[in-house]
Amino acid sequence: MCISQKKYKKGVTALSYYYGTEADIVTRQFILNENTPLIISDAYKKIRTNILSVMTEKGFPCIAVTSQRKNEGKTTTSSNLAITMSMLGKRVLLIDADLRRPSVHNLFRLKNHFGLSTALTGTSDIYSAICPEVFRDFHVMPSGPVPDNPADILGGANMERLIRLLYKYYDCIVIDTPPLCVANDALLFNGYTAGLVLVIRENKTTHTDVKNALMSISLGKTNLIGAIKTHCTGLKDEAADYRTVLNTEEDEDDEE
Repeated sequence: MCISQKKYKKGVTALSYYYGTEADIVTRQFILNENTPLIISDAYKKIRTNILSVMTEKGFPCIAVTSQRKNEGKTTTSSNLAITMSMLGKRVLLIDADLRRPSVHNLFRLKNHFGLSTALTGTSDIYSAICPEVFRDFHVMPSGPVPDNPADILGGANMERLIRLLYKYYDCIVIDTPPLCVANDALLFNGYTAGLVLVIRENKTTHTDVKNALMSISLGKTNLIGAIKTHCTGLKDEAADYRTVLNTEEDEDDEE
């Protein structure tokens, strides 16, 4: 194991015990854990249902996640989607394919000596490139050392062979990719993944950003599964209202 895990009742694994700087701790607060508001965890579960449906329809248990610009919540969203899938008892692998500015290893405090880049170039075997059981049923393949030619490595035949090989061992695979304004790496996986998920950030991603992203995805002839908006404000927890109504009705029945 790369890091230890701390289990709570009902199989929930906490991230709050991680060491690191104050900035690290703040960042990890966005990762799903036992203190995550129900409205957020429920939202990820709804997205999970839709994505799993697309995976079944397309016949590929793998998606890529991107954004138009940096700091829109792409890596956090990728991680939470993978974690949410693992909560179903599925064996899930999160791959950091951002070989330009990788961050998954920092998010989970993993070593990054080996990873995707070393597996693709033959510097290491696949086993050494994966951190198994980061949480229960949740594995991570960090980026590995940043290469000089990331597009060539990701677009090569070895990448497709790697993903198809990993299909034999994992129920679901989530690939975190660079923003589209940096490179079109996210479009290189078309043909052996279910499609692409676009992350947009409220009050940051502009209409022009979305238009440019959609144009890139269209030109790349990549299947766009849908978009996820992050950092939303003014959310209404309709499920909480529903539970309140049910509890009120139960209290009234008890009084009778």
